Amino acid sequence: MKIFVAIFICGFLSLSGFTEEKWTPSMDYAEVIKRAKSGSHYYQGLLGIYLRSGEAGSGVNLNLSRQWSELASKNNHPFGTYNLANLSMLKGDFEKATQYYQDAALLLQRQASSGDPIAMYCMGEIDFQVIPTNIPRALEWFRKSAELNYPQAQATLGALYLKGLPGLLPKNTKLGIEMLAKSVRAKSLTARFNLGMAYLHGDGVPKSALKAIQWLKVAEGQNFAEAQYTLGILLLEGEEGVKKNTIEGLQYLKKASRQNHQLAIRYLEKREGKASNIAVRHKPSVPVSNDEDMLSLAKKLYTGVGSDRDYEQAYSIFLPLAQGGNAEAARYVGIMKFAGRGSEKSIKEARQWLSVAAQKGDEPAMQMLEKYRSLLQ
Repeated sequence: MKIFVAIFICGFLSLSGFTEEKWTPSMDYAEVIKRAKSGSHYYQGLLGIYLRSGEAGSGVNLNLSRQWSELASKNNHPFGTYNLANLSMLKGDFEKATQYYQDAALLLQRQASSGDPIAMYCMGEIDFQVIPTNIPRALEWFRKSAELNYPQAQATLGALYLKGLPGLLPKNTKLGIEMLAKSVRAKSLTARFNLGMAYLHGDGVPKSALKAIQWLKVAEGQNFAEAQYTLGILLLEGEEGVKKNTIEGLQYLKKASRQNHQLAIRYLEKREGKASNIAVRHKPSVPVSNDEDMLSLAKKLYTGVGSDRDYEQAYSIFLPLAQGGNAEAARYVGIMKFAGRGSEKSIKEARQWLSVAAQKGDEPAMQMLEKYRSLLQ
C-alpha cells in the first residue's frame, strides 16, 4: 500500500507539472535560460514571466515570452498558464485571461503552499485582480514572497507602501523605498520603473525630474513600453519640471507604439491631426491634446457637469482610454458596465474592468470590489 501511494503521488505531481524545482535569489538570468533550454518546464515558465516583466535584467520580449509560456503550459506547468493570462490581459482579452488564471490557480496554490516564492507572487496577483478579489490575501502572498527575496514581489509591495491602501495597508514611504532599492539591486524592471515614478512625484524621496528621467531611461532600455510612453509624454509636454525635447519625446512614443501601447498610438494619431470625432463634435473649451483632456471630457459627459449628459459618448471615450492602460477610465468602464449605462449591462465585464483598475492601484476600484463583492459574483 505504501508503495502504491508513493507511486500515485509521484505520478500525480508529474502530470500536474508540479516539481521540486524552486527558484533561489542566487540564481541569475543566464542560469534560468540554461535550465529552460535544458527542458525544465519550471524554468521555461519562469523565463516566459521574465520576458514579459523584464525581471532579473532581462529585456521585454512579448513574442518570446508567449513562446516559452506556451511550451510550459502545454506541459502542465502553471507558470506558463499564469503568464499566458497576463499576456491576454495586455491584449484586453479578459475572458481568455480569466480562464488561464483559473486553470493555473489550483497548481499555483499547491506550489505556493510548498514555499515557492514565485508561485506565491503569482497567487498574489491572481487574488489582487481576479474576481472575486481578495486584497488582504493578495497582500499576504506578496509579503511572503518578498520575505523570500523575490524581487518583483518586493517591487510591487514597495510601490504599494508608497501610496498605501486605506484600511488594508498603511502608507510607509520609508519601507516602500527600502523595498524598491533592494529590488533594484536585483535588476528588477518593475522596481526601476517604480523608483523613477517615485522621484517624478516625490513619493518617499525628494522630487527630482533628473533622477526620474535617469531611472525611466534604464527601464526604457529594457524595452518597457510604459517607460517609453511616460518618457515620451514628459519630454513632449515638459511636465513635472522636465525640459521639453520634441524629437526625443517622439522617438520614445514611436517605440512604445511599435509595441502596441494604445495610449502612445492615440497620442501620435492626435498629434498628426487625427483627433477623435467625439472631441470635435463636443468642442470643449480647452483643446483636446492629451489623454487627460479626453478623460476630463468623458467625465463631463458622464456626470452632465460642464456638458450635456451623454452616457454613450462618455463610454466611447472611456473604453479606449481603459484599453490603453488608464486606471481611472477602467474604473468608469466597470461602473458603466455594472449599471448598463452607455453600454449593454454585463456584471462579468464590470468585474473585469474594476479588477484592471484595482491592479493598477486605483483605490476607489479596490473599495468597490470589496464593498460589492456579493453583487459582482
